[in-house]
Amino acid sequence: MQPLKVSSDQKPVTGLRLFLEGKKCNRLAIHVQHLSSLPNIMAFTAADTTTRRPCQWRGSDEFESTSQFLEPVRWKRYSNVCSSAVKHDPNWMRGVSSGVFVVTGAQLISKGNWPKTVLHLRLLFTHLPNCTIQKTEWAAAPEASRKSSFLMNLSTTFTFSRTAIDPPKQLPATLNSGVYPDGPPVPVRSRKLLKYVDTAEVLRGPHDTPGHWLVTAAKLVTEGGKIGLHVKFALLDYLQES
Repeated sequence: MQPLKVSSDQKPVTGLRLFLEGKKCNRLAIHVQHLSSLPNIMAFTAADTTTRRPCQWRGSDEFESTSQFLEPVRWKRYSNVCSSAVKHDPNWMRGVSSGVFVVTGAQLISKGNWPKTVLHLRLLFTHLPNCTIQKTEWAAAPEASRKSSFLMNLSTTFTFSRTAIDPPKQLPATLNSGVYPDGPPVPVRSRKLLKYVDTAEVLRGPHDTPGHWLVTAAKLVTEGGKIGLHVKFALLDYLQES
């Protein structure tokens, strides 16, 4: 597993996916897709440092054992996946009348020893003051995305848990991952591990109206014998500048 923390430098995350890294493509990692720059309305909101709360990490490993939902997996590296939803702690909002914590980073960690090794998800939350949630939706990777690529605008950028890859020249203007139409190429020798991991991305982009959907929570899941992700997206209402 690749335990490095992935951060978007406080730029709101719009998508997440699991991936297999390393020379043998046998290290489970998480990638985040984020806005390459803040829209004006978000920049104004983020600039209010008087009511802005500090960024904080939170993970399913911090929950009480009675609040951890463990699901068994067949991969010998892990015996269970903690499928508890990771979201901000409501106590972080004490003394603040408005604002939303959005995801700006992610990390995978494992706890325990075999045969009781549990995979956990951790998220970095950044506070956007002077805004409220208009609508939220949980989403999983569409079935079609596992067979063909989504098209999306390069206004979003993927941040990898290892070194970022520069886009090749003369590529089409609309790409799925911002680098490759189907994500970074996976060597044939790693295909056998794909039966344990769903690497389809869960995202919201320019094609999803009516505005910027931002990630506010996520959880690991097991579906069809594979480890995957479910992601919670939110549309925000912003306090207009006077």
